[in-house]
Amino acid sequence: MADSPYRNKHIVRELTGAINEAAADLPPVKIMHVCGTHEHELGRHALRQLLPENIALIAGPGCPVCITPAAAIATAIKLALHESHPILCTYGDMVRVPIADGHLLGARGRGADVRIIYGPREALRIAKENPDRNVVFFSIGFETTAAAVASILLRPLPDNLLLYTSHRYVPAAVEAIAGMEDSEIDGYLLPGHASVITGSVAYRYLPERFGLAAAVAGFEPVDILAGVLSLARQLKEDKPDVVNCYPRAVKDEGNLKAQEAMHKAFVVADGDWRGIGTLPGTALVPNERYARHDALARLGIDEQPAEDIMPGCSCHLIMLGRRQPSDCALFRKVCTPENPQGPCMVGGEGTCRAHYLYPEGEDV
Repeated sequence: MADSPYRNKHIVRELTGAINEAAADLPPVKIMHVCGTHEHELGRHALRQLLPENIALIAGPGCPVCITPAAAIATAIKLALHESHPILCTYGDMVRVPIADGHLLGARGRGADVRIIYGPREALRIAKENPDRNVVFFSIGFETTAAAVASILLRPLPDNLLLYTSHRYVPAAVEAIAGMEDSEIDGYLLPGHASVITGSVAYRYLPERFGLAAAVAGFEPVDILAGVLSLARQLKEDKPDVVNCYPRAVKDEGNLKAQEAMHKAFVVADGDWRGIGTLPGTALVPNERYARHDALARLGIDEQPAEDIMPGCSCHLIMLGRRQPSDCALFRKVCTPENPQGPCMVGGEGTCRAHYLYPEGEDV
């Protein structure tokens, strides 16, 4: 590890010792994180190898590309291939996510004008530069992406910019998962990126309603281990709380301006999560003031049906922490980053991709 404040080996050793001390008398516990970046950094720095055996750190549904329903991708493909030949803009990983009927990259091979963008401002620019064509913005993601999209929606929009979105809200999803009858999770390592928007207060229900420990953590080794230490101490003392271990980026109340923009731009609805099902209150949908920009209505297309689970794929179970990638018969055999059979191997934040890239960690 580089000798930086958040990768300092001496601090890592101190945190590891403190975690082992706090966990000494604990029964086996399961901690779930809901952030794909956490999973990749855990693998990259081999942090699980530093944890005591009675603490299992499990990946949850923290990859926005992975949880985007197959039906949304099928619909985006239909939009891209519309006879009016629109420009469809979306984020990089989305073009390779497989469904039974192919993927958006394949639609581009069939003549569709599919363009990879890095943010909503690019979609807005493309629409302004092509006033004679419809530009469909297929946007997915959690609060961080939704907040950026909201900031664009609150501006005057060109008439040819059409929206097709699949945004999801993490706090409501964690609440739904925590409330599942068969849940075995004892605590949650909460996502740093999304919590910049929502703050830590959005998760107060975890200790108050479910008696579960929670800690917001950043992405460097020291950040993650500090979050695990907080959770271990909460569990040891049987005093569940929501502790902000990432104060340099996350405020307890979150980003109030971003929250206000999202409140103005979106309405909350029940949302489908690929392979997991419908989770209440987890979808952020552009409100009725943007009906003129609804891509489905403007192009006369209905939502397309599609099966979420590819044959033999275990992504849905991996995203709920019920299997590890190595438990999937396809992993590393027919399912690789070059030939992904499920979304968890495609997404830059996907659990399967993380385990493929860092089977034992590269930086101990």
